Amino acid sequence: MYDADNQYIFDPNNSISMTKLIPIFINGGKWIQLSQLSNEQSIKLKSWLPVSCLKKIMFQGSEFSECLDFETYEYWFRTHQISGQKQALLDF
Repeated sequence: MYDADNQYIFDPNNSISMTKLIPIFINGGKWIQLSQLSNEQSIKLKSWLPVSCLKKIMFQGSEFSECLDFETYEYWFRTHQISGQKQALLDF
C-alpha cells in the first residue's frame, strides 16, 4: 500500500507554519521522501541527518529514493518546530 499526505501545522503564536508530512506506508513500514518536503525543509533536514539514514525503497516495480523512516523525520520535525517557536518568542 502506498499512501502519502500532508498535515498542516499552524501555531497562532508563531508566524511560521510548517507542513508536517503524513507517512507513506510501504510493506508495513512508515516512510517519507525528501522530495515531499519544501526545498528549505529538505535542506535543513539533510544538514541535520547522517547521509546513511536515507534509503532507496522498491515498491511494486518503482524505486523511491531519499526515503527516511518516519520516526526519525517526526523527531526532527518536533525538534525543529519547538526550536522555531522558542526563537519566535525570543524575537519579542
